[in-house]
Amino acid sequence: MRIKIALITLLLVLLSVGTALSQAPLNMYDTLKAAGNFKTFLSAVDKANVQTLKQMPGDFTLFAPTDEAFAKLPAGTMDKIMASDARVQDLVYYHITPGKYMAKDLVALKVCKTLCPTAAPELLNLKEVGGKYTVNTANIIKPDVVASNGVIQVIDAVLMPTWAPKSSSPPATK
Repeated sequence: MRIKIALITLLLVLLSVGTALSQAPLNMYDTLKAAGNFKTFLSAVDKANVQTLKQMPGDFTLFAPTDEAFAKLPAGTMDKIMASDARVQDLVYYHITPGKYMAKDLVALKVCKTLCPTAAPELLNLKEVGGKYTVNTANIIKPDVVASNGVIQVIDAVLMPTWAPKSSSPPATK
């Protein structure tokens, strides 16, 4: 009888642990993939081989542009960026900052440094206007999507590093 009780108890413990593990949040990469509207950004992540979103434990804050945000770029811009390994990596890392920041925490920061490896410090300007949060010129349209390695702030525009064009013409490749 004691063996049956011990086995049943063990089974219940294993089931509750399994259930808890299955409900753990996905990493940022898998979270974006499951959402379905980040295909362009994920293709850049894959090309740049950015393991931060896939395997590193974090914590990171990712400002993730939607496919609609990429569609707003001038024609040919992403083709030029994707043609340069360095530029695509810069673009992806420009959307990531170390530390886990919920949207309400961003206002106190005012600026945050990105993981973009360019020579100049790459900073994002953060502010709140009328209860809405912005990062540079992008609006956070879906805040605080929690992932296992940080938090995702979904944005409506693509953030461009300093090498990016200031006009509507696409950047030259390196």
